[in-house]
Amino acid sequence: MKKQILLFLLVISLAFNLAFIGMFIWHRTHAPIPFERPEFHDFKEHMRQKPGRIEADKQDFMDCRRQFMDYLREDEFNETVADSLRQETLNRQIKLETAFGKRLIEMRKNGEFNDKDFRRPPEDRLQRSKRRRK
Repeated sequence: MKKQILLFLLVISLAFNLAFIGMFIWHRTHAPIPFERPEFHDFKEHMRQKPGRIEADKQDFMDCRRQFMDYLREDEFNETVADSLRQETLNRQIKLETAFGKRLIEMRKNGEFNDKDFRRPPEDRLQRSKRRRK
């Protein structure tokens, strides 16, 4: 009886190990492809050509966020200072998002992009399910 139990446990252990190795190999060979919506390729290219104020606002936000994170790493901590840095970071993010939204409206109004550029392409069920699994 004891031999049968040990044999059964050995088979179960072997099955789990093979399953683990199989999943490891499958994930290595079938790495997920990052999802990028193709309709925004031209839009991104256009924004890179005419960054304007948005790039400066983005840099201000990133600097402020870095400063906030650096403060949180320091040994000395003051909650009031941390809260003021957090609020400043949020204000700069709002400024960046506002500038970006205004730029989108301006681009649409000037005809730099038509409404096709802002529409989501139709997805088939397979693409949608693949995106959900990631």
